[in-house]
Amino acid sequence: MVLAHPFWLLLLILIPVPWLMLRRKGFLGHSNVRLTAGMTGSTILYRLPLAFLSISFALLVVSLAQPQRLHVESEQTIKARDIMIAVDISGSMGSPFDGEIPKLEPDPELDKALPPAPPQKRRGPENPNEFRGNRRIDAAQWAVLSFIRDRWKANAGDRVGIIVFDSAPYYSWPLTHDLRQIYRKGQFVEEGLGGGTNFGDSKPGPIDAAADHFDELGKATTKVLIMVTDGEDNISEMTKSRLKSVLQSRGISFYVVGVGQTLAQRDVDIIRFAEDVGGKVFRVENTTELEAGFKTIDKMERTVISVTVSNRHEEMFFYFAGAALIFLLLGLVAAALILNE
Repeated sequence: MVLAHPFWLLLLILIPVPWLMLRRKGFLGHSNVRLTAGMTGSTILYRLPLAFLSISFALLVVSLAQPQRLHVESEQTIKARDIMIAVDISGSMGSPFDGEIPKLEPDPELDKALPPAPPQKRRGPENPNEFRGNRRIDAAQWAVLSFIRDRWKANAGDRVGIIVFDSAPYYSWPLTHDLRQIYRKGQFVEEGLGGGTNFGDSKPGPIDAAADHFDELGKATTKVLIMVTDGEDNISEMTKSRLKSVLQSRGISFYVVGVGQTLAQRDVDIIRFAEDVGGKVFRVENTTELEAGFKTIDKMERTVISVTVSNRHEEMFFYFAGAALIFLLLGLVAAALILNE
């Protein structure tokens, strides 16, 4: 049992006051001790009403303190994670992507108070003014937004940040619990498409930037870096060694989501590097595989822990209030009977 307002118990210090006042009262003397015959126990009887009233007052004070019975349950929860998503915005990400990209259904809460996103520019590398098909970056953007929506719905306490990169990394938004803001920033990852791809041969690359960001703002034990890229860049052995040290020294889990035919058909450098550091590569050629890759990463990086949480407080003050009323009535009855003797 717990008390919601224990400070009411301070009133219990008033209980001794009437007893002290009773002891200070005078007494009626008798000229002959024979007059006291048969009065054995009368002192106890005369104090009985005050005892009942004192108990009633104590129970009333406990009732005011609002006693509650605490019901607790053990349930499973998910340990929060810090997740950085690095999206490749190099020129090759403007190449065509096969298959349809589903539309994301609006979420009343996730999209709340956010102005509508501007129309996307449908440009491609071959004919930037006329190309209107799906591009690799469009598929990547859709997958990132879907992943953020899932984290929003799960409400597991994850923090998510976004980096975009081509020849250099650029922070789109730092790690934050505000997934609505991250979702908003994810709608603009395709802006500024162009340039070459640099995984780290020219320092810093996206892995360097993510590691520095984890050092600066990381809080969770579990750190995850998800790189979405078409993989068209070479990585020297020296750079691989350096990046491997960067990831392992900070305990960062590394995943590569390959978009397009390059990663689907060939073992390029970024694939070999991810496997070398104990990461996993998802080769995708359509949105179904793309979404499945992100969901698999989410499941792999979940750390389930058991925690004790309080679910319900059962109010018990009325029991004490009822008992206080009973003792009050007993005290009044006892006082009436004794005074009428």
